[in-house]
Amino acid sequence: MKLKGVKVLSALLGLSMLMGTIGCSSPSVKEEKPDSNAQVSSNENSTVAADSKEEVTLNFWHIWGAETDASYASVKKVIADFEAEYPNIKIKEDTTENEAYKTKIKASAAANELPDLFSTWGGGFSKPFIDANRVLPIDEYLNDGTKDKLVGGALSNVTYNDKIYGLTFGLSCGAFFVNEELFATNNIKIPETYTELIDAVKAFKALGITPMSVSGKDVWTIAMYFDAMALKAAGNDGIVSTLTKKGSFKDPEFLNAATKFAELVALGAFPEGAAGLSKDESDIPFLEGKVPMLFNGSWTAGTVYRDDSKVKDKIIPIGFPVFEDGKGNKNEFTGGAVDAIMVNADTEHKEEAILFQKYFCENMARETYLAGAYLPAWKVEVDETNINPVTVDLAKLTSEAEGFTLWWDTLLEGEDTQVYLNTLQELLLGSITPEEFVDKLQTIYE
Repeated sequence: MKLKGVKVLSALLGLSMLMGTIGCSSPSVKEEKPDSNAQVSSNENSTVAADSKEEVTLNFWHIWGAETDASYASVKKVIADFEAEYPNIKIKEDTTENEAYKTKIKASAAANELPDLFSTWGGGFSKPFIDANRVLPIDEYLNDGTKDKLVGGALSNVTYNDKIYGLTFGLSCGAFFVNEELFATNNIKIPETYTELIDAVKAFKALGITPMSVSGKDVWTIAMYFDAMALKAAGNDGIVSTLTKKGSFKDPEFLNAATKFAELVALGAFPEGAAGLSKDESDIPFLEGKVPMLFNGSWTAGTVYRDDSKVKDKIIPIGFPVFEDGKGNKNEFTGGAVDAIMVNADTEHKEEAILFQKYFCENMARETYLAGAYLPAWKVEVDETNINPVTVDLAKLTSEAEGFTLWWDTLLEGEDTQVYLNTLQELLLGSITPEEFVDKLQTIYE
């Protein structure tokens, strides 16, 4: 079946930005219907001439340096293509693993030592960089037709106080990736409700099979689970109002989510020793077909469908099972267009950096879509028969989405993010109760 991905994704992004614009003051975004025949260009409107003789090196920091990353090959290709088209500009990469990168980029911004360009996340994560005037506003560079190439809402999470500070390239969303074969072989129902999820966890445990993968060391992977569970418990409005300090973690929905998360821990849903596992280590049993469930970002579609994947053709994406007693529904998802590239306000090579920023994001939108890592935030033209079928299933799953709620570690600002992650790690370890968990979260308001 051929996916009409671009038309679907425009509507999804328009909705996602309405749900995920926080920590910034953005104009309302009008949903656009992209032209499915739009071409990916080579920045023909750039202010930098391709035949410029001046040799320039741009330092570019990002998180896609591991060969196992679904975006790894896409990044390498786009950078190589750029350097071939603009031989006078060299891109010097510096890559760091996700969690370490977040610490590194925050420290570098605080010390005013950012590289020329860097990958980051919109919303609350990058707001301190903007407030400190570390990032270049790029509005004046986008009136050359660039905005017309983006799908509706693609700039909302990188817009602060009515100015644009970055470019996104893809839409991510959270999903449960389930091994259909393991469920079928063991005659276990793929869960649609939380009760069915508990039944599945118990059934797999009885067979000596660990039900879910998670990394306790890379805490953001725990947050992927809890963010989705809180969304099913409280609904989007409850999440956004509380995380933007207009509500309260004392609302019963958050205790409900914490209690259910603690229940999964107590039942042994996660691996023994999960607290000491990195994401790569925790993913191995799932990728070997030994663990039936992994809740993570849509980029997982690219990983499970690699040519050398042991679970290729066995994985399908589903939404997190709905809570029968929750306010959320099956059409609410975590995620949004938030992965972004920003330019250092003090770069000595402003024009070249903007040229690369545009080229990278536009072409990454196509390449990562084909790789199954992201859904595109640009109006790309691709041979849809070549798209990863897990990505096709993911687009179908989210085709009726009411919106996407930004992940908590992106939506929250500054130290509030670390309070959340540290407290969540304690909940995984069982060192605090669900009641203590919400009490600690409430300190964010103080």
